[in-house]
Amino acid sequence: MEGTLSLFDWRPPPAPEEAPVAGEPVQPRPVAGPRIVVFDCETTGTDRVHDQVIELCVQMGIAEDAPSRVWRIKPAVPIHPGAQAVHGISAEDLAECPPFSAVADEVAAVFAEADVIVGYNLAFDIDMLQAEYNRLGRAPIDWVAKLVVDPFRLWQKCEPRSLQDAHRRFVGDEFSAAHSASADVAATGRVLSGMLRNFKLEHQDWAQIANVCDPERASWLGPSRHLRWDAEIIIVGFGKYAGMPLHEIAAGPDRSFLRWVLEKDFPPHVMEVCRAALEMPRDQLVEWARARFGVPAPTAQPPFFAGSGAGPGAGK
Repeated sequence: MEGTLSLFDWRPPPAPEEAPVAGEPVQPRPVAGPRIVVFDCETTGTDRVHDQVIELCVQMGIAEDAPSRVWRIKPAVPIHPGAQAVHGISAEDLAECPPFSAVADEVAAVFAEADVIVGYNLAFDIDMLQAEYNRLGRAPIDWVAKLVVDPFRLWQKCEPRSLQDAHRRFVGDEFSAAHSASADVAATGRVLSGMLRNFKLEHQDWAQIANVCDPERASWLGPSRHLRWDAEIIIVGFGKYAGMPLHEIAAGPDRSFLRWVLEKDFPPHVMEVCRAALEMPRDQLVEWARARFGVPAPTAQPPFFAGSGAGPGAGK
């Protein structure tokens, strides 16, 4: 943990009072600005159900010299090699750190006092932080009354990202006949070529480039996010059982959930796997699914090496 700042000493002090001048109207006192918390989490991985927060930093305000505080946290689950390759934090680095339960009150107090929450692409960070409180059986942080500002989303809204805009940036000019299929296809090819040059990715493997566009896709079982592989386990990715192993649902008292899936309009592969889960024991289900859909080979490093300007950490 860094810094000696008291948790609640960071609101800008009010301007000193001045004695009123005789005959002049009394001006209202300036109101102190909102309490702004900028925060970011590093985690053991990207699974919002099973992975855990291992580092949390909060900064009180957006000024260059704004005070900040860092907590390092010992997780109860392993750090995924791909996550460690991004943030560089190992299990050995956290061996003497406290668990999240030991810092939960301090962290909650910081956010309780904040008026504005700021984070870059922060939906993931919010979900991971909320999951920590859920694991402790505690009420999650209440974001309802907070103003949430995400610079990543602000950038998306304030700087247009149409194909024409991308063509101007990465090709250098506008193109005519926009929104005709042939013109759009040709422009898209030129834009991608420009992006690969600009981001120095010309020599990267196409599988790696595709992984950056959708890093979780490699773990999907079938063509959608509904089911995914986690080593030798099929994980459900939707509904109230999201994050649970499929075989546990099928063998437990809530197997009716899978029957409900079979009666709804889910993608065919999802219904096929759920039906198989109801009919097969775990090992047979895994063997069948491997033969039917294949199993991805997860990499131990991010899609691009550090310094390339791309990869999982680039959006955070």
